[in-house]
Formats: sequence, C-alpha cells, structure tokens
Amino acid sequence: MKRSAFLRLMALAPWGLRYALAGDAGACADPLGRGIAWLISRQSPDGAWRSDSYGAFRDGRALTPLALRALPLRSETEHARKRVCEWLAGQGQWLFDEYPVHLASEILGSARPCPELRSLAEIARGRLLSLQCPRTGGWSYALTAPPADGPLSPMHQANLAATTMAIEGLRAAGLQVDDAVIQRALPFVYACQNQASGNDAFDDGGFFEIPDDPARNKAGTAGTDRSGKVRYFSYASATADGLRALRLCGEVGDAPRVAAAALWLKHFKWDAAGGKDSPADLIYYTARSIARTARICPEIAGVAAALPRLLAASQEADGSWRNKAGEMREDCPEVATALALEAICS
Repeated sequence: MKRSAFLRLMALAPWGLRYALAGDAGACADPLGRGIAWLISRQSPDGAWRSDSYGAFRDGRALTPLALRALPLRSETEHARKRVCEWLAGQGQWLFDEYPVHLASEILGSARPCPELRSLAEIARGRLLSLQCPRTGGWSYALTAPPADGPLSPMHQANLAATTMAIEGLRAAGLQVDDAVIQRALPFVYACQNQASGNDAFDDGGFFEIPDDPARNKAGTAGTDRSGKVRYFSYASATADGLRALRLCGEVGDAPRVAAAALWLKHFKWDAAGGKDSPADLIYYTARSIARTARICPEIAGVAAALPRLLAASQEADGSWRNKAGEMREDCPEVATALALEAICS
C-alpha cells in the first residue's frame, strides 16, 4: 500500500480501518461500510473528489457533489462531509460552468442537510431555471439556454435524464407541483413514455431517453407504429427516471401513466451483464435511479429492496465499484462507487 493511501485510511480510524483493510473479517459482511471507507479514502486534502481516470474529472467539479450525495448522514462520515461542504461553498458560479444540470441538481439535493450550501443552492436554482427549454419544457446537457426559436443543436435537445434531474433539484429547492416551471416539463416527460399512443404493440408503459434520436436511446429502435412514428424500446434507467419525474410533477400513484411505469419496473429483471432492458454501460446509474424513485414511489419498493444484495455481488475487493463499460464513465470507480452507495443507502 502506498504511504499516501495508508495515511488516508488512518484518518478514517477506527471505523474506516475496520472495513478498508483487505484482511478484515467484517469486510465481506458490510459492503456499505467498505464502500464508504473507500470513497472517503479518495477524498483530496482540500475536501474535493478528483479522478485519475478522466481529465475532465480532475478539477473537482464533476465528482464532488456526486460523492457528497453518496455519503449517508452518519457520525462516521461527518468529518468528510464537513470538508466537502467547505470546499463546495467556496466555488460559487464556477462550479456550474460544466455539467450545470447535474451539479445544480446534486447541490440542491444536498442543501437541506448541509446549511453551508445555502448560498450555492441559490445559484444552482437560478442556473436550472435559466436552462429550461422554452419550447419543450425539458432540460438538456447544454451549457447555455436553448434558443427560443430556430433549430436546436443536438446538445440543446431535451432528454429525460437531464429533465428528471432538473425537476428533482427544483422540487428540493421548494418549487411546488403546480408551479409553471414544473408543469411546463410534464408534456416532455409524457413524450418519453411508451404509453397512451393507441399502439398496443409498443405501449408497454416504460420510458426511453429522448424522442426522435435513435443514437441516444440505449435500448434501440423497436420499430415503426401504424401512424408511421419510429418507436423506441423502454429500458430500466429511463423508466425509473420517468416514473420519478411523473411523481415529482404531481402525478398520483394510481394515475394510468404512473401505474404503467411502475408495472414495467416490477417486471424488470436486473442484469448486471447488460441487456435490452438494462444496457451494460448504465448499471450503477440504473441502480441509483431505481433507489431514488422508490423513495417516492412505494409501488416499486420491492425492486429497490433487492439492490443492496445485487450490488454487493459486484463490489471490488478494495470496497469500490467499477463498470467495465466506459461509455457513461462508470469505469471511473469514483463515479460507480458514488452511484452504488447512494443506491444502497436509499
């Protein structure tokens, strides 16, 4: 073990050493403890998280809010949480110059238990409001607001993952379901669901990522319906996102769209090796999305309850998680571990 890694582990003592040392008898019995210990051991001295896997993840912005959301409110994580909140509070607008929807949503989700982040949360709220598409009501991965007219670039085209993150962040910031911002998003969420089109062969109640873009729908093209519209296969991460968005926008548990999406997820079979329903490059994102959705959708509590056991089976010997597939950056262990931990803790 390198001296720097040993010192990081010593900082976790005695709790962290209990799970982080490879020979510990309790290591196999507590995937959550081992995962938390590994993630804290990767925290930089200034409180941020950085990655050796991708250059874009080395300035702290991309990973730090993600890691903070993954650390449960426990006495063992208090010191790490304090350090990361201090680092984040000092970043200001710069924090949202990259990955604005992702990071603004994560900050807003952390602001309630972390009062140090309240001023940063105000910036995050304004950033999300500025990025809503005035035409579709959704959000994209673009760094700038979409134009009010004219063609939209691919980066400005709204997608379900970004839209769900934005809705989630704004609801955490206090926006109610009847707020115009939230209600403007609902038609876009509907547009990403295989439901209520009158084409029974395709309407299975699940969700896909984006209308009219085969390349960004991970499960692929399902065919063409009788109206001539190209249809896309539903898949797990999108369906969990979509179901959560429906509930956050005020759809009740027995609403037809909610019931259909919940039923799709109840029949979903976890496949960590990948497959049509669960693409292999989204393993840990899928787990986190299902877990987050189950917090507000008791209809899928049984699906989420199986996640800790399933995730424990893919945990690395050092306590981290990582995905062999790198398209969605889950091959970066900081990313995969943060996603897996939040899924287990939910």
